[in-house]
Amino acid sequence: MGRRTLSARSSVTSSMEIFSMSRTLSNLRLLGASAALAAGFAMQPVAAQTVSDTGTGSAVVIPYYTVKGGWETLVNVTNTTPNSLAVKVRLHDHRNSRDVLDFNLALSPFDVWTATIRQDASGRAFLRTTDRSCTSPTSVATDGLAANEIAYSTVGNVTFRDHDGTANSIERLQEGYITLLVMGEDDRAVSGAGVTELNSSGAAGATRGTTAYYAKHVNGVPRNCVQVDADFQRQAGIPQFTANDAINGVTIPGEQGSGNPTARGGYILTAALGGVAAGNPNPFGYGPVITGDALKVNASLINPANGLGAGVESLHIEDYSVGVNNVTAQQFPYFLEPTLASGDGLWTTTNLAALEAGIAATSVANEWTENRSEPGVNADAEWVVTFPTKRYHVDEDSRNIQAACSQYRHSTSGAGVASGGGGPAYAGFAAIAAVPATPTQLLAPVVCPLAPFTERFQAGNNGVSNIELTYTFYDREEREAVQTPDTTVPSPFPPGIVTPDNLSFEANVVKIGPNARTRASVLGTANALGLPTTGLPGAETGWLRINFAAAYPTAGFILKVRDFGDPTINFAQATEHAYTR
Repeated sequence: MGRRTLSARSSVTSSMEIFSMSRTLSNLRLLGASAALAAGFAMQPVAAQTVSDTGTGSAVVIPYYTVKGGWETLVNVTNTTPNSLAVKVRLHDHRNSRDVLDFNLALSPFDVWTATIRQDASGRAFLRTTDRSCTSPTSVATDGLAANEIAYSTVGNVTFRDHDGTANSIERLQEGYITLLVMGEDDRAVSGAGVTELNSSGAAGATRGTTAYYAKHVNGVPRNCVQVDADFQRQAGIPQFTANDAINGVTIPGEQGSGNPTARGGYILTAALGGVAAGNPNPFGYGPVITGDALKVNASLINPANGLGAGVESLHIEDYSVGVNNVTAQQFPYFLEPTLASGDGLWTTTNLAALEAGIAATSVANEWTENRSEPGVNADAEWVVTFPTKRYHVDEDSRNIQAACSQYRHSTSGAGVASGGGGPAYAGFAAIAAVPATPTQLLAPVVCPLAPFTERFQAGNNGVSNIELTYTFYDREEREAVQTPDTTVPSPFPPGIVTPDNLSFEANVVKIGPNARTRASVLGTANALGLPTTGLPGAETGWLRINFAAAYPTAGFILKVRDFGDPTINFAQATEHAYTR
């Protein structure tokens, strides 16, 4: 959080130094970032997972959604395989990535699912779909679903918070990012028609279809979405987990952390589809993930009133969770899993180092513009920079199951150690009368694996976890302005002259240009970072490279808007960032 100042100089830049706007994803591999990221975890990385160079993956990050300022977010999800998929869809708030909406999506072979996210009458993000694909709960498909602030709020005597300033905040869930994770896969060609159920004595009993069978479309309509939803419910014998349990450190035991729904499956079949292999307890659900590049996800931001719309590039990650069954019950708290960290099993973080090494970047580059030279025309551009795994390093609240770095997420699916391997042995905790007075007062503290991040989200109860920036502006005439750390200054230093430049949240909006500190955000957010280009006097366009002090898992894009004051001719464009991976 050191102070900074701008220095400007003119230079002749060689063609090798000029920023290329083309994608640089094809060369993303586990380089030096792998060792740096793994150092923050007391575990060994699992199989490498990288950004896809084919535009498909088994985990997908949509870097930004918003319902602010008249904006809406459109999502299209395509199953590119002949298999049936169980997919977790999760909306995260922009500040600290707490869950604000999640549900399960059952995609039949070659299925497409679509949805729109817009603001409802209460101001919350509201997801609605007219698609017929099955969801759990079914109300997502029939009625739509509003985002909820419970993950950082007080409800009755239960507190899920990370800092006081945004407790119960609706604003916090109006923007953020989205993850889509393949939880399980069914590759049986007939989708499980006529599978024989075993009764309690092991003899053949009733005959029913698999979850995928009921989700399969016949003449454009799934067979039975009510049955699909029922298959995602917590099975009898699995303990109900209450909100009070979640703040009192009650243990989620091993694989029972799935809630053991019927849809979890784990099927082993004989050659004849109607037969069930001996000892197979549940032939009806999805098996482990088979296909590492099953999903193609498209997203768009539209602003109908202003006549603006642009497609947003999603981050597709290959080989997430391959060989693992991560299907969970769509009931609290089981629906908190899986996450991006769970590719190696439910409630684990062993997958995190490998995944982060595949998407880490030491710099981000793209264009900028704030052009007012043409009367009646405004040209602006804003960046989105998202750190989709930052919460596992900085969201520390030992007893809070909603927190990403808590004692519920540990290094193995059985009894292990706290998230990242830094905390005490995970063996359950005695009940407490109330949650700590402040989020930093942790009764059984977890040592979050901060590296490569440096500041916990709860530090000072200020609701930020800052990443300090260095960067260089360029205009289109080869001039540049370098942002460098300040030297020492006399005391007292005059206030209000230097503003530190930090990316403080998980999903960040950045305004760039001569008036970046004062002009309103095109995306309507009140939390945008402004980077003024005062070191390039007279410049209205150019490009920018932001450098990080470490390799941070990063995704994002630029939104360029040209506003003629007439919605019928206004337009927008979104382009993915270039990264130094």
